Amino acid sequence: MRTLAELTGGRLNPYMEQQFKDYAGNLLAEHNRKLLTPSEERWLGVVNFAESELGKKVPLSGTHYRGHLGTWVRTFYPQLGDRQETRLVNGVQQPIYVYACHEPTVAAGLTKAIEEFFAHPSPGAALRQAGAFASKKAVVTA
Repeated sequence: MRTLAELTGGRLNPYMEQQFKDYAGNLLAEHNRKLLTPSEERWLGVVNFAESELGKKVPLSGTHYRGHLGTWVRTFYPQLGDRQETRLVNGVQQPIYVYACHEPTVAAGLTKAIEEFFAHPSPGAALRQAGAFASKKAVVTA
């Protein structure tokens, strides 16, 4: 990636950078992939699941937006999982929670959580009331 950045004068598009990283990773792992048995695992973020599996449009802003959807699932459905992966989100690599969508109980739980989220008139207020936005900063006392 450093060579590509040098060739382009440090102006790599984040999506292009992710594509090159994925391509390089695929090349390096190709020989191992042939030896592995196929897996039916599907790990998706909650927004990906909502959009691809349920056909929901999750907006970037507004009452029922992406950030609140993820917080809703983590707050009210923590039993669905706590695995994090680094993914490209709005052009920036960041850790997101991913869920084992290949497991029927997880898929059903995500579906229920997403339907509840979109049916709620004010999910932000419900999350505040549940303490989802409470500051986790340490308080210094003298």
